[in-house]
Parts: sequence; structure tokens; C-alpha cells
Amino acid sequence: MTDHFRFVHITDTHIMAGGAWRMRGTDVDFDTDASLRRVVDTVRRLDPAPAFAVLGGDLTSPDLLHRDRVLEPAEYASSYMRLKEILAGLPCPAHYLMGNHDNLEAFNRALRPQAAKDAPAYYGFDHGGMHFVALDSHEPGHADGMLDAAQFAWLERDLAAHGGAPTIVFVHHHPWPLGHAWMDTMQLRNGADLMSLLGRHSEVRWLIGGHVHSEQVIQRGALTMLTTPSTCIQLAKVGGPVHFEPGPPGFRVVDVEDGRLSSYVVYVR
Repeated sequence: MTDHFRFVHITDTHIMAGGAWRMRGTDVDFDTDASLRRVVDTVRRLDPAPAFAVLGGDLTSPDLLHRDRVLEPAEYASSYMRLKEILAGLPCPAHYLMGNHDNLEAFNRALRPQAAKDAPAYYGFDHGGMHFVALDSHEPGHADGMLDAAQFAWLERDLAAHGGAPTIVFVHHHPWPLGHAWMDTMQLRNGADLMSLLGRHSEVRWLIGGHVHSEQVIQRGALTMLTTPSTCIQLAKVGGPVHFEPGPPGFRVVDVEDGRLSSYVVYVR
């Protein structure tokens, strides 16, 4: 039997020290620092407070300020420091995922200093009688995602070892197409393999992701995938040319009671 508790999923924060995000196809610069601060302030006011936060990837994005070259890990350091400073305002501990805009060495140095600089960023943790799995779908140099064979082998072992516990899996990239022509070019390339593996473990009922800068709910069989909007710009769901909106920033609240999940998205106006 699980406890009654709450957590929040915060994703695609895109902190970039030294500049603002120029929105695609516009002359609008978006301040990702300010929008994340608004989200953190709102999380602080939740009642009951969350037991923990999960940061779902694309945490920093200085590469968006330097699209002409590949950045070195040291060039991400100030953005991760800015991220840590803002997230210090959270009322709870945080768990972190990698996204396609993140850099593994800089991520580990800033957020997992006990880990080797090249240590893979997938892991499990437990809370309130439930098991949680954070996957790492980042592949350097790619906007889409991939899980390698070592991670699949680890995931199979981890789920087998926690077979009695209701389980929630987090991943940055979406494993199923969303019907958005542009975003679906950047999904998890071996998403079918992931869903096949998860389908063999009946204790896994939920998959929560980011990456798509929009709120989505997709159910296939016994598994439900939730995606969480960004803390900064949002991707319009309408067809036609790719279109972003300047917010509002959002995050997901998840309440768990005896293994049952209820969830809603908060938009910060």
C-alpha cells in the first residue's frame, strides 16, 4: 500500500546564461530565467507541498545562442549554475533528466557531482511505496532521442527488481507519435522497443515526458503517457507551419494515493 503524496513535473526550462531565446520565426526574445522563477514561486504556494520535483530535460540551452558551432561542456557551466540558483527556491528535493539540449558532462558536474563526468543519467528511486524510473534519451548531436542497449538491459533488471511496486517512468522524448508533423521528427527513435519492454511489466502504468512543449494525454492499452508543457514557450497544437507561443509557463502536479494517480497542469498567468 502506498502513501498519499504529491510531486511536480517541471520540464524544458531552457536556461541560457548570457541571452534570451529568440522565438522561431519572430523577433520576440523570451526570458527563460524569469518564466522559471514564476513557476518555482507557484510551486512554493502549492498546498499540500510536493514531496519532490522531477526536472524532465532540456534544463539548459546555451546552444540555442550559438547555433553555428558545438559548445564545449565548460560553456554550459554558467547556465547550469543559473538553473541551480533558481531551483534552490523549490520547497522540495529534485531529480533530473537529460534532454537533447543538455550536455552530459556539464549536467553531471553541476547536478550530480558525486557521479563521474561521463556517467549515464538513468536511475531509479523510491518514494511512498512507489518506484520511479528516470531514463536518459539524450544522444549527442541529435534532436531526436535514443536509448542504448545498456540502458535497456538496466531497465529490464530494475523493473524486475521492483515488480511489486506501482511504477512511473520518466523520459524526455515521446515514444509515440503525437500527430504533429514537425515534432514527430524528433521523437524517441526506438520508442516501440521501450513500449514493448514496459508492456511486459504490468506495474508500469504511467509514462511522463517533456520535449514537446505542450500538454498531451495518450493511452494505449494499460499504459498512459502524459506530456508536460514547458516552463517557457509553448508549441501550438494547430496544423500548418511550426508556431510557438510565448508561454504561459506551465508544470504538472501529480497526486498519488494507494498507487492511483491523478494529475493536472498548472499554467502560470
